[in-house]
Amino acid sequence: MTEAASPRVEYHDSVGVVTIGGEVDIIQAHALRDRLLGAVRNEDLGLVIDLSGTTYIDSVGVSLLFELAERLAERQLKLAVVMPEDGLVERVLKMVDLRSVAEVRPTVDAALSAISV
Repeated sequence: MTEAASPRVEYHDSVGVVTIGGEVDIIQAHALRDRLLGAVRNEDLGLVIDLSGTTYIDSVGVSLLFELAERLAERQLKLAVVMPEDGLVERVLKMVDLRSVAEVRPTVDAALSAISV
């Protein structure tokens, strides 16, 4: 995993926020999957994935987001994604209808609010 794509995890009360920068592709997929699934604690209400610093996402990255949403839903947890505007990542995630499995918001604060509702 490149330094730029190394995820950072912070907790806001009962919601984890994972910030991912750089490229999300097949090279990072396995380590990123483990990091994202490991970021959810037993007491959490959900997880926010902050992609605002992400410059590229491929089909493996997209599949990872859908898998994460499914796994969280099985535990009755919510997923919210902060999506960068007007870029490749936004176009890709709109095409695959990420909104069908996750709350998509423009900021971390809005994503946190979507989970805490």
